[in-house]
Amino acid sequence: MMKTVIMSLTLSVIICSILLALYPEVNDFRLGNPFWNGMREADSLLKPTILNSYSELPTLGYNLTLLLIGPERDFTVDEAEAIKRFMSNGGQVILADELGYGNTLLEKLNLPVRIDGGLVLDPLFKERNAKLPKARYISESHTVEVILNHASIIRGCSKPILLTTSYSYLDINMNNAWDLGEEKGPFTVGCILKIGEGELIVFSDSSLFINSMIILGQNREFLLDIIGDRKVLVDSLHWSQTIFTLAKSTVMQVFEIFNTVEARYTVIVSAILLIVKFTPTKRKTINRILVEEILKLNPSWDKQVLEKLVREIRSG
Repeated sequence: MMKTVIMSLTLSVIICSILLALYPEVNDFRLGNPFWNGMREADSLLKPTILNSYSELPTLGYNLTLLLIGPERDFTVDEAEAIKRFMSNGGQVILADELGYGNTLLEKLNLPVRIDGGLVLDPLFKERNAKLPKARYISESHTVEVILNHASIIRGCSKPILLTTSYSYLDINMNNAWDLGEEKGPFTVGCILKIGEGELIVFSDSSLFINSMIILGQNREFLLDIIGDRKVLVDSLHWSQTIFTLAKSTVMQVFEIFNTVEARYTVIVSAILLIVKFTPTKRKTINRILVEEILKLNPSWDKQVLEKLVREIRSG
C-alpha cells in the first residue's frame, strides 16, 4: 500500500511539473504569454534577459536597455538609485505605464515628468475605436505612426517624441465623449529625458508592445527604432506574482539546472530506478534493461556512463 502511495505521489509531482512547464503564462506583459495581453512577439524580436533582482543590473549601461513595462507596484529608493546609476553610465531605460506606479520612480529621480492617469481618446484618427488613438513618433530621419491602447498623457515634458493629434482629448469623466472643459490635444504620450550619459524614455501606455498591439500601425518598427542594437533587460520585479507564475518560475528554474547532459542522465536514471524499484526482477536484469531502454531513447548517450550512474545511484 505504501509503495503505491509513494509511486502515485511521485508520478503526480512529475506530471504537474511537466504541465506547469508546458502551459503558457497568461498574465499581462509576460514574455512567455502568447495571448493578446502577453509579450511573446517582443520577446522573439528582442531576445531579452529577465532582471530578477536589481543587484543584477549592471553599473555600466552602455549598449543596454532596461524595459519597465506595466509596473504594478511602487519603486523603492534603492531601485531608483540603481536605475539612475545605470542611466548615468550610458544605459537606456524605457518606462511604459498609464496607471501611475511609474510616477514613484519619476519622483525618486527628481524629474518633473509625470504620467497623468486620465484616458486620452481620438474620435477621428484611431485604429478601431477612439480608445485606440494614433500618435506620431518623429525622429531625426523619419516619422512613424504608432497605435495606442487606453493610453494616458504625460505632463511636464520638455522633449516629446510621441504626440497624439489635435483631435484627441482627455476624457475626464469617462463618458466616451468630449465635454466642455476637457482638454484637447495634441498630447505628449512619449517623452525622452537625458540622464547623464544615458536616457530615460517615458510612455503613458503600457500596452504599446503587447502581442495584440505590436502588429498594429508601425509599433514593431517603432520598438526596434528606439532600442536599436542594444541588448535588452526586462524588469519582472514590478509585476504582480500569482501562485501560477511563482510555481511555473520555480519549475523552470529547476529545469534550467537539468540543461547539462550529466544532470539529464542522473534525473532520467533516477526516475526509472524509482519505477523499477518495486518490480520483482533480479538486479542484474533490471540494470541491463534500464541501460538498454535509455539508450534506445538517447542513442548518442554513453553506455559506460549510464552503467556507472546506475551502480552509483543503487549503492548510495
